[in-house]
Amino acid sequence: MLILTLVARLPAQSPLADNRRERTFLPRAEAIELDSLSIIYSSFELRDAGTGRRLDTAFYFLDDNRLQLKPPAMQFDSLRASYRALPFRLGEPIFHLDTSKANRQEEGLIGIAYNPYQQQEEALPGIKGLDYNGNFTRGVSFGNNQDLVLNSSFNLQMAGELGEGVEVLAAITDENIPLQPEGNTQQLREFDRIFIQLKKDDNRLIAGDYELQRPNSYFMNYFKKLQGATFSNTAALGDGRLSSNASIAISRGQFTRNLIPAIEGNQGPYKLRGAEGERFIIVLAGTEKVFLDGEQLRRGLEEDYIVDYNRGEVTFTNKRLITKDSRITVEFEYADQSYVRSLYAAGTAYERGKLRLDLNFFNQQDSKNSTGELGLNDEQKRILSQAGDNLTGALYPSIDTLEEFVPYRVAYKLVDTVIQCGLQDTALQYLVFTTNEDSARYTANFSLVGPGNGQYVLDRQQAANERVYRWVGFGPDCRPLGDYEPVVQLVAPRQQQMLTLGGKYDFSKNSSLTTEVAFSRNDLNRFSSLDSGDDLGLAAFTEFNRTFNLGPDSSGWQLASNLSYEFVHEHFEPLNPYRNPEFLRDWNLANVQGVGQVQRAREHIGRSGFSLRKAGLGSLSYGFSGYLRDTLYTGLRHQVRLRSLARNWEVDLDGSLLQTESQGQRTRFLRPRGAIARIFPRLGGLRLGAYGEQEKSSRFNAGADTLLASSFYYNRYRLFVENQSQEKYKYGASFSQRIDYAPVDGAFETNTTANEANVNGSWELRGRQNRIQVAGNLTYRQLKIDKPGSTAQEPGETFLGRSDLSMGLAKGVFQSTTTYEIGSGQEPKVEFTYVRVNPGEGAYIWLDSLYNNDGIIQPNEMEVAPFQDLADYVRISAITDEFIRTDNVNLNQSLRLNPKAIWYSQEGLRRFLARLSTISTLSIRRKTRQAEGVAPYNPFQLDVADTALVAVTSNIRNVLFFNQADPVYDLQLGMTDNRNKFVQTSGFESRRNSEQYLQGRWNISRTWSTRLSLTQGLRTSDSEFFDNKDYNIESVKLSPELSFLPGRNFRSTLKYQFQLDENT
Repeated sequence: MLILTLVARLPAQSPLADNRRERTFLPRAEAIELDSLSIIYSSFELRDAGTGRRLDTAFYFLDDNRLQLKPPAMQFDSLRASYRALPFRLGEPIFHLDTSKANRQEEGLIGIAYNPYQQQEEALPGIKGLDYNGNFTRGVSFGNNQDLVLNSSFNLQMAGELGEGVEVLAAITDENIPLQPEGNTQQLREFDRIFIQLKKDDNRLIAGDYELQRPNSYFMNYFKKLQGATFSNTAALGDGRLSSNASIAISRGQFTRNLIPAIEGNQGPYKLRGAEGERFIIVLAGTEKVFLDGEQLRRGLEEDYIVDYNRGEVTFTNKRLITKDSRITVEFEYADQSYVRSLYAAGTAYERGKLRLDLNFFNQQDSKNSTGELGLNDEQKRILSQAGDNLTGALYPSIDTLEEFVPYRVAYKLVDTVIQCGLQDTALQYLVFTTNEDSARYTANFSLVGPGNGQYVLDRQQAANERVYRWVGFGPDCRPLGDYEPVVQLVAPRQQQMLTLGGKYDFSKNSSLTTEVAFSRNDLNRFSSLDSGDDLGLAAFTEFNRTFNLGPDSSGWQLASNLSYEFVHEHFEPLNPYRNPEFLRDWNLANVQGVGQVQRAREHIGRSGFSLRKAGLGSLSYGFSGYLRDTLYTGLRHQVRLRSLARNWEVDLDGSLLQTESQGQRTRFLRPRGAIARIFPRLGGLRLGAYGEQEKSSRFNAGADTLLASSFYYNRYRLFVENQSQEKYKYGASFSQRIDYAPVDGAFETNTTANEANVNGSWELRGRQNRIQVAGNLTYRQLKIDKPGSTAQEPGETFLGRSDLSMGLAKGVFQSTTTYEIGSGQEPKVEFTYVRVNPGEGAYIWLDSLYNNDGIIQPNEMEVAPFQDLADYVRISAITDEFIRTDNVNLNQSLRLNPKAIWYSQEGLRRFLARLSTISTLSIRRKTRQAEGVAPYNPFQLDVADTALVAVTSNIRNVLFFNQADPVYDLQLGMTDNRNKFVQTSGFESRRNSEQYLQGRWNISRTWSTRLSLTQGLRTSDSEFFDNKDYNIESVKLSPELSFLPGRNFRSTLKYQFQLDENT
């Protein structure tokens, strides 16, 4: 194979450093300067330091690096701000030449310092003051086993002035990678993005790929990934200022919220589903919000969770133990290719003195033309037009006729039958799987419609290239016995619109009135005019805040009062939920897991309360609220909270009592909780404390005192000791117990008991020559069933932890990093399907004649093609909905020896040894089932019985360098050994790929360089059920490369590769 690559490189700049920062401070009315540098607005988060609750923009206003708190934020004792800072201050003047030096009048002095040897970066031709960096690559590759292929990539960043006061900021990338970025870090790197911003005076235009976020509104809530343009403008209007913006774009996704049932001791991955129940979705990167027990989590391997955007899966890290009691809520947007979705949004804000007015409009609609491969036919459009808003019945038969027999497709025949329901006979036809070419004339796409709703079930006994479904018919009561049907769910184009008008008036520094009215229109089916009477809705909100200073100034006691009212029409439909995920549970309208549905009704919510506080001492607050849902529900809630921080004591007590009445039912929901801690400054900031909470939801039928089965009750206690104030040494330990009760014979009785212990800590030693860092976190949980048979939950034990060891010894001669993780989760099963392609474009060949010669593809009949020109099938993998419970253990270790760190300037043998260096890495990831003889947390036990093994992967890499990073030449001698074994629906498969290679580099001159690589490899495969998939391929590969680099902005590369494979 021969590859020719041309690369043009534009001047590059160094990337931004990791500049995450965090500050804790007391709230005050004056503006707070958080940093000396500019803050990245999208990274800013403000939270209540006591509870960790995240505060939205209703509590603050951020201007560059200055934070202005709004009156509602004054109720908190302390706040915590986290953000990222730019490496410069946007407000400071920037100049290429300091013209102030030219104004000097001193005789004999040059006004501007000049260095003739200083090089300046070249800007684009004819444009001064414009900085840019990046590269573009063009290349071709061809060989005896592939056609001519053109490779290309492009990356450009640009910032500066185009002239006449027009500023530009642009970032354009094109990597030709049709995948979402990995969701294992807080900051995401997305591919194939175009972002261009033009700015002049108070006008700004943004075009390309960008995000549109929630405006200053109570009801209008959204976060959209768009492709389009946004224009914004700010101008003076009378004595005030008018800010306007307008957007027109194509929306890339659809919003949905998932309430995920948690599994005891299972960290995931948990599968996400679409709004219409879609099983396989692609989540748009960065759009997700993950809540655990009402708290919003942070993404990242070092934080709370990670996301596989391409699979649509969420996995929790060792910092968050998932139990049967965990309430998991995930909000996100996912790619929806059913229709082209256009978006129009506009907003304007007027500020004058104490008055602010906001007007916002949003419109999102689907085109009536489907973007599917075949689109919608007339019959499908007719079904949608008659379905109205009830789309569950918009089903279309998926049975299709084959023009000719296709061996790699699963085919059926139609069979006539008569069933008797009641006193009447009914004739029908059903599908039967067959391999007979004469009758195999039908195919179908089966949809999961739920148990008892379909006539078919998945037939796991058939070994075919695709899934096979078997007809099971009807039961004696004429109800279907299966859960699949040969139908497809039709998706209707939708339209969402919302208009909000709001305002705020500050009567004084300590009092304000906020109000907003919202109108919504939600058309669930643009093909149908039926059920359009519920498309329009109305909502309103108003709030009054007043703060009284009980002393001479704000440093003394303050009394803050609040009064608000919210009205929501039964047909009002928000764009995205604007209430917190725990809203229904807070009002006892959901079960203990937070799952609940309510009937649409007109809603009235009134809230009032006061808070008495003093900076540095604490606060006492009381709140009363009522929730009325027509005649369906009435709830009254009292809330009290006491917080104090004085004389090294921390006290945080709060409680709520909710009493409700609904149709035929009354409830009482009591939720006290509290924490008391003592800080010991003389012991290095040691913190010792206790925490307790209770939730008791008693539900009764009207006029009765017998507990209903939906009632729940638990007590939880926790003791803890920690020291997180030391810079080099931190530790913590805790023990907690949770006792759950269940209603039995009209009273609560003990159901389960969970004991949980945690230890964590970190230690750091830094010297002139050595550096050692140790960190660890381990949690143990034991679940007991106090009354066997009272629950389907099984008892069990869970371990979850991680330890990290990092060392740098002898000034960096020896460097080591070790990470060890244990936990439990689940692993999805994988199915493979083979699809025919043009000869030479695949990787597999079908050998039906060596087996049953039935003309139907079975997985065991597919083999890796011995010659490329015979390969006419490709293998497509699909992740199933079936999961296997696993015990997980991961070990990652890296070692590096670099004598050059201390012997670089030595002579003789030490000078020679300084030219040598080594890097060794080891990675083991193992997932097993619970079984006898399996040590679940021993990563080196790789020889595990097939019945206990789920998946194991081990990677070893060793490289010996000579003259590493030398400007003239270097040599590498290395080896890699990658092994994996995993379970499929058809048994296990194991594979190994090992290589030994010798690689050299020689810079012949300043413009010419060459590389040579010689590799010897071994690839093996072993399949449990299909022996024909076993192979042992030895290979030899030679790869010379010649590069021409006449300057730093252009490079041309010529590559050649020769490879010889032999299956032994």
